[in-house]
Amino acid sequence: MDLLYYFLGIVLILLLYLVYTRQIPSLNRETQYFQKVLSAAPFPAIITGLSDKKIQMINERAAHLFEVPVSGTTRPNAVDFFSTPEKLEDIIQALLNNEKIVDYELRLMTRHGREFWALLSANLIATDNTTTVFMAFADITHQKELEAVTLKNKELYKSIIRTSPDNITMVDTLGKIFMLSPAAFQMFGYSLHDHYPYGTPFFDMIHPADRGRAKQDIRRLKAGDNTGPSEYRAWKKDGSIIYIESHAEVIRDDQGRPDSILYIIRDITRRKESEKIIRENEEKFTTIFQEVPDPLIIFRNDGVIIDLNRQCEQWFSVEKKTCIGSHLQKISLFPTRDTETDLASIILNLSPGEKIETQISLPDGSRRHTILSTQSITISGNPAKLLLINNIDEIKKAYQALALANNQINLLTSITRHDILNKVMLISGYSEILKEDIKEDSVIQTLEIISQSGKDIQSLIGFTKEYQDLGALQPKWQSIHFIMRKQVIRSMIADITLVLPDVALEIFADPMLEKVLYNLVENSMRHGGKISGITMFHEFDGEDCILNYTDDGLGIAEAEKEMIFRKGYGKNTGLGLFIIREILILTGITITETGTPGNGVRFKLRIPAGSFRITSEIEG
Repeated sequence: MDLLYYFLGIVLILLLYLVYTRQIPSLNRETQYFQKVLSAAPFPAIITGLSDKKIQMINERAAHLFEVPVSGTTRPNAVDFFSTPEKLEDIIQALLNNEKIVDYELRLMTRHGREFWALLSANLIATDNTTTVFMAFADITHQKELEAVTLKNKELYKSIIRTSPDNITMVDTLGKIFMLSPAAFQMFGYSLHDHYPYGTPFFDMIHPADRGRAKQDIRRLKAGDNTGPSEYRAWKKDGSIIYIESHAEVIRDDQGRPDSILYIIRDITRRKESEKIIRENEEKFTTIFQEVPDPLIIFRNDGVIIDLNRQCEQWFSVEKKTCIGSHLQKISLFPTRDTETDLASIILNLSPGEKIETQISLPDGSRRHTILSTQSITISGNPAKLLLINNIDEIKKAYQALALANNQINLLTSITRHDILNKVMLISGYSEILKEDIKEDSVIQTLEIISQSGKDIQSLIGFTKEYQDLGALQPKWQSIHFIMRKQVIRSMIADITLVLPDVALEIFADPMLEKVLYNLVENSMRHGGKISGITMFHEFDGEDCILNYTDDGLGIAEAEKEMIFRKGYGKNTGLGLFIIREILILTGITITETGTPGNGVRFKLRIPAGSFRITSEIEG
C-alpha cells in the first residue's frame, strides 16, 4: 500500500500545480483529469461524496471488484458496499480528524451481496471545489482464507497433541525434551504443572540397562536405518519402572540434516505382564502358538518334542502326532548331511535369546534361509524351550540380488573410469607434443589450460574410485594408534613429531576412517606451511568423547572455518574435508575446526556415547 500512497501524493501535487498555474480553466476538465488518474491507477479506486457517500468516479478495477458498471445513470452509494455501514462513517470521521487511513482491514460486499476481505486506504481530496473521499482497495480474501486454514491446522495439531492417548515427546538435536503431550506427563507420573521434564535429556528417563541400546537405535535412525518400534524400560517420577514401546522419527530441516526427534511412546507394561502370564498359561499360549506364521517347536530341556504348530507341519510335511514324544535328533526335521553341521545338536545347545542364521533343507528338496532362536518357557510348571524358525529366505535373496547389482554397477563404473582415463591421457599427451612444436605464446597458454584440465579430470576420476565404497560396508571398531602408525601416513610425516592419545582409543566408524585421518594429515602438509608437529588427544564432554587433531602450522582463517567443509571449496580438489564430514556423519560423528589462525589447526571430532571405547592395549 506504500505504492498507493506514493501514487496519491503525486496526484495531489499535480492538482495543486494545475490549480495554481491556472492549467484547469474549468471544473469539467478537472473531473476529466481525475477520471484519467483513476483509470490509470493499478488498483481498485473510487471517489465518493463526503456527505451523500454517492460514488462520483470509479475505475474498471473497482467496478470489477464490486460487480458494478463503470458508467451509468444511477450512481450507487458507497455505503452499499460496506458489510458494516458504520465502518464508512468511522473512516470519514477519522479523515476529518486528520488521521491516516492506511491498510485498514474490513469486510466489503459486491452489488450481488458476496462478501470479501479487503485492505482500504483513504484520503480527502478536492474535486469541483468540493471535498470528496478518495478510497483505494486491495482484495485480501485469499490471504485470509490461507490464514484461516493455517490457524485450523495449528488448532488441529494442538488438538492431536492434547487428545492423543499416546505419549508424544519431541527432543532437540542434543536429546533434550522441549515438547510433551498430556499423556506423556501422565505416563511418567508428572503433573501438567511440572516444569522438570522440559530441558531434561530424554535418555535420563530410560533405564540405565537399556540406555545404551536406545542411543544406538537413534544413531542408526539418524544414519537412515528403519529401526521400527523399540522396547525399553523407563523410569517414572516415583522411581517405579514401566515398559514402553517407542516409535521414533527424525525430523529433518530443508537441507536434510537432523533437526529434532519425534517419539510416539506407548506404555506396554500391561502387555509385558500379559506375556509373562501367557508363558505360564498353557491354554492361552496354545492359541497364540498355533497362529504364529513361522514354524514353532516346543521341546523339553532333554530334547524331547512337546508340541509344534501348524506352520511347522506344513514346512516339514510331518504330522504333530508322529513328532510329539520323539527326540529332536531322531526325527527328519533337521536332516544331517556329511557336509552339513548337525543342526539339531546346535539347537539343543542354544542359549535363551541366542540366534543363529542357517539354511534348512525341506522335504521337497528346497533350502530356506532362516534364523533359529530359543526362549525358555514353562509348560505345566515344567521348564521347556520354544524354538522359533524365522523365515528370511526372501530377504536373503533380495540382499544377494542387491549385492550382485552393486557389484555389476561397480564393474561398469570401473570400466567407464578406465576408458575416460585413457582418453584423458591421449589429450594430455597430444597437448605436450603440440607444446614442443608450437612457439606462439597464446597457443601454448591454451595448451597449458587443456593439459591442466586433463590432470584435473584424472584427479576427479581417481577421487570417484577412492570413495565409491563410501557407506557400502558395515561400521567397525578401529584403533586410532593403529591407523596413524600405518606406513601410508608415516611416510608423509617422516620429519614431523607425532603425538597420539595416551590411551588405546577405538572408534566405531565407517571403514573409511583411515581415509579421514589420512586427509587430515595431508591437509596439514599441503596447507599448513612449515609444520613441525602433529598432536592428537582426547577429552570428554558429558557422555561424548572429543578427539582433537592439531598442528603448529598456519591455521585457518575465521571466515573459512565452516566453508572448508563445503563441497568444492579449497585450493586442490575441494573435496577432502567435505568427504571427511560425510564419512564421519554416517556413524553420528561430527567435525568442526576451532583453531586459532596463525597457531595451527584444531579439528574436533565429537564421538557420541557408544561409538568409542578404551581398550587395554595400544595397537601398532
